Amino acid sequence: MTRENLASAALSVSDARWAFAVRVASSVEGNRAGILRPAIRQRLVHQASHLGLRPFDANLVIAIVQDAARTGSPLSAEVAERLKLVRNPAEARSNRHMLSWRSVIAASGLAVLLAWLAIRWLTG
Repeated sequence: MTRENLASAALSVSDARWAFAVRVASSVEGNRAGILRPAIRQRLVHQASHLGLRPFDANLVIAIVQDAARTGSPLSAEVAERLKLVRNPAEARSNRHMLSWRSVIAASGLAVLLAWLAIRWLTG
């Protein structure tokens, strides 16, 4: 329990990466063997998509948790630090929003430039 408290201090409990890591840790079998049956892995990756994680990111989280389980610390502060290396779905959504606004501004600027060039060409 102490390990979980340390790790949760490093990552918010509402963080999708941490929530998914907790699910993975509870599904890993064989203690230090870190076994995850294929059907369970597939179900976990599907659940991760509902948390906003891409399949690639979900598999990274699974690998991090399995590796930690094999060393005997599946939900340690070290795991929480490693999870920070995985793309945060909350930040990715805000980045996509910013990208769409940048695209609109760039397209508008290009349209104004093309209109100005067309007027200049037509008026000689």
